[in-house]
Amino acid sequence: MMIVGATPIIILNGIDTAYSKISGRRSGAEILNTISDPGNSIWLYLSDYWPGILLLLTSLLLIYKYTPTTGLPLYQDLRKEPRRAGGIFILFFGFWLFSARGGFHLKPLCTLHAGLYVRPELTLLTISTPLNIISMPGGEAVPEAQFMDLSQAKDIVNPVFVSTGDKKTLPNNIVLIIVESLGRDYTGFLNKKPYTPFLDTFSKQCMNFRFCYANGTRSIEMLPSIFCGMPGLIETHYLNSGYAGNTIQNAFDVFHRTGYSTAFFHGAANGTMFFQGFLQQTGTVKYFGRDEYPKELFKRDFDDNWGIFDEPYLQYFLRCCDTMRKPFFNAVFTLSSHHPYKVPPHLDKKFKEGNLPIHKSIRYTDYALMKFFESAKKYKWVDNTLFVITGDHTSYGEDDYFYSPSGHFEIPLLFYGKGIQPGVIDKTVSQCDIVPAIMHLSNVRGSFYGFGKNPFDSTYSGYSLHKEKNLYYIISYPYSLGMDANGDVKDFHLQFRNRKKPVMLKKEGNVYHSLLLKLKAHVQLFTHNVRQNEWFIKQPKEQ
Repeated sequence: MMIVGATPIIILNGIDTAYSKISGRRSGAEILNTISDPGNSIWLYLSDYWPGILLLLTSLLLIYKYTPTTGLPLYQDLRKEPRRAGGIFILFFGFWLFSARGGFHLKPLCTLHAGLYVRPELTLLTISTPLNIISMPGGEAVPEAQFMDLSQAKDIVNPVFVSTGDKKTLPNNIVLIIVESLGRDYTGFLNKKPYTPFLDTFSKQCMNFRFCYANGTRSIEMLPSIFCGMPGLIETHYLNSGYAGNTIQNAFDVFHRTGYSTAFFHGAANGTMFFQGFLQQTGTVKYFGRDEYPKELFKRDFDDNWGIFDEPYLQYFLRCCDTMRKPFFNAVFTLSSHHPYKVPPHLDKKFKEGNLPIHKSIRYTDYALMKFFESAKKYKWVDNTLFVITGDHTSYGEDDYFYSPSGHFEIPLLFYGKGIQPGVIDKTVSQCDIVPAIMHLSNVRGSFYGFGKNPFDSTYSGYSLHKEKNLYYIISYPYSLGMDANGDVKDFHLQFRNRKKPVMLKKEGNVYHSLLLKLKAHVQLFTHNVRQNEWFIKQPKEQ
């Protein structure tokens, strides 16, 4: 039975061992769809890649031939020696479960774990096709859209951002603070709510983008959106998909190549949402999770749920920044404003309850940010640092508007520090635009692949992309346009902030055609690049 069960797995792995040289990636569950297609008979693959499969099958037969087969079947052992047989069965099942799961990780073993142990270029050799198939929940491949010539889509999207920088200007340190569930809904400076008194005052010293949108609705979508310029246009979250092992260069690697030290901080367990594996697979970055937090402070600062409370963790992050080689590009992701919205016991009475459970924890996180910037004043390097504050996604809202295609994605975006002129900018931007903005403001010389644009470029009109309820959306405030996978527009409306009902618009006019063309181009290039493993800057071939 073991041989019968293992044979199809070995065949698939044998085919893909050779085919991965062409595709540049290990296949996921989409390989099952491919070989089941009448035009892609499995016999074609067997005939093309038979040497590798033959070698694997020969090894399997040799194992079968020389494996001892003596001993009574388990059911006979159960009758004669039930305790002994039962004990063996429990031990075997426990070992099988441990092996199938891949250890005691927070998450079961998957493709992204390879990034913890090998360099990105060795990932294909480390993982296997069966593992990649298991790592793709639901087994759904991304369908490749065909709306126009691929070259036209590339011209419209222009996915390579180039920052020329200024050699005469010293590079800034960069601190990117991503606040868990910080939606526009909770803020005073964007929505006249009382839950962020510090940010309300602090925003007056910042460059404030009033119309910033998340590219997804979950934290796991934030990482590729911000650091890879990859919006959430995939049904299965990218980090959970069979494409997670693709070749991608993240922003940390871009900055590392220009001389920055780079680090990502998150006070949750080190396997949370595959962050650590994904970041280390796609770029050069030090990862600081719950395991790296000082053990002598852990008991005091642990929230008994996710990880370290925001106030002590932001102070720890600040101390780490002080010890790092300058310039640095460091990001920190908070967690206290995540369910179950816990506040440190000694501060529980300090913050009032709100209309929603999250409101109290938002007050606490706002307080933690205030303490962070108070402490930051004593470090000299802060004077040469660009600070960026944004949210990973939104959460529960008080009004119906915050469940609309636009309101459900509205987050703050603040820039503060050296060379920043305080003010309010009304251009529509998204998380994908954050890294190009940082590169522009920090005089970094380099190229970044993704769908993000420089929001300070006057030729960029500004828009955001996401996928919701099986529709691809493009937002350019106050317009929202949604289309299905076939390119048919199902939603085109105008909705001003905090208005309960949208104004449905006719499918005509310059705005309609412009948004639809951009959306089609982005969806086509996204699906093509993900399927073909082309989310990176291709280097010209040497002559």
